[in-house]
Amino acid sequence: MEPRLRPEDLAVWEMWQRTARLHAQSALHRRRVERARVLIAEALATAPRWCGMWSGGKDSTVMVHLLAGQGVPVASEKDDLDYPGEREYVENLALAWGLELTVLVPPISPSAWIAEHAAELSADGDMHSRAAGLSKACFYDLVEAHGAKYDGIFLGLRSKESKGRALNRATRGTLYRKLPSKWHSAGQWVCAPLSDWDGLDVYAYAQTHGIDLLHVYRCVAFLHRNEPWRVRKSWWIPGADARWGGVAWLRHYYPSLYSRLRGWLPDASRLA
Repeated sequence: MEPRLRPEDLAVWEMWQRTARLHAQSALHRRRVERARVLIAEALATAPRWCGMWSGGKDSTVMVHLLAGQGVPVASEKDDLDYPGEREYVENLALAWGLELTVLVPPISPSAWIAEHAAELSADGDMHSRAAGLSKACFYDLVEAHGAKYDGIFLGLRSKESKGRALNRATRGTLYRKLPSKWHSAGQWVCAPLSDWDGLDVYAYAQTHGIDLLHVYRCVAFLHRNEPWRVRKSWWIPGADARWGGVAWLRHYYPSLYSRLRGWLPDASRLA
């Protein structure tokens, strides 16, 4: 069974769950949750048709829970590079929370794309950014075409996750309208209600509301025992994260996925 969790993973996870329970009682956390609810209400009053974009990761899952009961449909891209059980995870939660869920499946298998282009790729090359060939072929066009059907989209992005997101928050705020594009001639609204949250706020909210996060977030002792929110749920193929231990992490917790990676890209062995 994968992930292969060790006793130290369970101990670290439980320690952070206790910390999250304490943080959930703080005035700071309550203010951030209330601010997120206000932002959602402001967004819904700004434009009539919204969609929540849901990866199944911790941040977007908490965001989608905040949207439950608001009549906002949600969409989740799912394919054969997801961690085991991801599609079932979002489908089960959508059913439990009364959400209208659209599962987006790319016309091209990401696994097949990697196998076809393996000679051009390296295990620590870019796989996830907007500029990467894999993302272009199997993710961004699909997701943006679906999102373009709506006046606005909700994104579970937090500004502290990257310099780019921090800059976007500083210059655009938490509710803004993008410039017109090929996808949206009028310019689409974007709302990021969790933008000012810390990772601990996400765990605290999940604790308070009984949300069982995806199994990947328990894989914390090997690299992320001090900052468990640094575990990111995207495609399981590490890509550029290989330079910071991503392949070694994958081999530690998901050896079957590591074997698949090494079959496509033998140079993964030197990074494990």
